[in-house]
Amino acid sequence: VSMLAVAYPGLPPIRRSGAKVGDTLLVTGPLGGSLLGRHLSFTPRVREAKRIAETLGRSVHAMMDISDGLSLDLHRLCKASGVGATLDESSLEEVISIESVELAKRDGRSPLGHVLSDGEDFELLLAVDPEGFQSVNNVTLFRVGAITHSTLQIRGLDGIIGPLEPRGFEHHT
Repeated sequence: VSMLAVAYPGLPPIRRSGAKVGDTLLVTGPLGGSLLGRHLSFTPRVREAKRIAETLGRSVHAMMDISDGLSLDLHRLCKASGVGATLDESSLEEVISIESVELAKRDGRSPLGHVLSDGEDFELLLAVDPEGFQSVNNVTLFRVGAITHSTLQIRGLDGIIGPLEPRGFEHHT
């Protein structure tokens, strides 16, 4: 599938390659467990992306949708931007979908594991200058971490920071 698009007039495109050290990482909604049916009935976050761009302007350094799993798509954003990131497990608990909890009961993986590596969430992942951040009308934003100098990491509930493996759906040709 190929898709072509035109940027909204007056709004430059926001790429995944502009994240900067110190940026706050945000997502627009619940993650994980999409295999229980949500992946068939999602609404692309196009309107939300436009509102974010209009409201936050140049404070949004990078943005992309989460289609292949948070940790894998975050890895791609970081690679394109030449940075790393640390996710915060306590913040991620706020975005655990009901489907993640249900799927965890069925397959024995943790809800957090589903949040990090399930695909087809189609929520937005943003890297935003914390100095320029403000709320965006009609768009819920959850803080989940921060951009760092290098490597992917996760801060556990105990405060210990460990490595984060980029896992999710990989397209093979």
